[in-house]
Amino acid sequence: MSFELKYPSLFSPIRIGGQYFGNRIFSAPSAFMDQDKEGMLPPEAAMYYGRKARGGAASVTVGGCLVDSEFGVGQGYSVRLDNTFSGMPYSYHGLSRVAAEVRKYGAVCCGELQHAGLYANRYLDPPGKAYGPVSMVEGGRMVEEMPEEIIQHTIEKYAKGAAFLKRCGFGMVMVHAGHGWLLHQFFSPKLNTRTDKWGGAPVENRARFTVEVLDAIRKEVGPGFPIEVRISGSECYEGGYDIDEGVAFAKQLDGHADIIHVSAGSHEVDKVFTITHPSLFLEDGCNVRFAAEVKKHVKKSYVATVGA
Repeated sequence: MSFELKYPSLFSPIRIGGQYFGNRIFSAPSAFMDQDKEGMLPPEAAMYYGRKARGGAASVTVGGCLVDSEFGVGQGYSVRLDNTFSGMPYSYHGLSRVAAEVRKYGAVCCGELQHAGLYANRYLDPPGKAYGPVSMVEGGRMVEEMPEEIIQHTIEKYAKGAAFLKRCGFGMVMVHAGHGWLLHQFFSPKLNTRTDKWGGAPVENRARFTVEVLDAIRKEVGPGFPIEVRISGSECYEGGYDIDEGVAFAKQLDGHADIIHVSAGSHEVDKVFTITHPSLFLEDGCNVRFAAEVKKHVKKSYVATVGA
């Protein structure tokens, strides 16, 4: 009996950005919520992520690693990469345990770099300060337009966060620029109506923040350390951008990241929550169509997708 594999390359190894991956299956970011308020992961977290590597994934991503404890925290219990005591982040030992456990099974440990942007600090009582692409009212509080000095501060935070994960034994980072997080907010034509070089109609302006984050990370971590960037190929709701804008975003990021990871939707729009987090009621590979379109237009970066 003979049969044809639908995905003949799925279990073949690949080398990306100097890193070896045993197959093309990457475990998508998931957060380990049982941690303390300082963002320290308990020993159980290593077992959780290690089981994903033991199951055969070539890369396992630790989700929700926040780069800015002052202006970037979306929820209280999160890994904080810059929460330090005497120069050493509290999260060092927990993250190092996770990376060692993932590596034990031959997989690459990846960390997802996040910043909540205009949704930061709203979990506090009363809600704390937050910066977005422009000034706006969000959740009953005033969000300030992110000024140039805070933009540069944030770019540095991403770079330092990536370098810290590398010190912990991680072999890769993923910059989250989709789903409504900070970098997505700056790319969104609906949200980002700035008139300076960081926004407005030109796609180059709206993508600039993400491009400069990727370039700053590369400068900090050096060659041979893969950088992945996740985008929403389409926001999938009326008034949001569609795949044409997703492709335009990807073309700006091409070559600045080793992998462009295509997802969809936004966590802040209820009607597309089940697209961003697809259930068994959606077809298998529901975001492949977006990734396939992106792949037609990028020349230097690999393309990945996520979702069922």
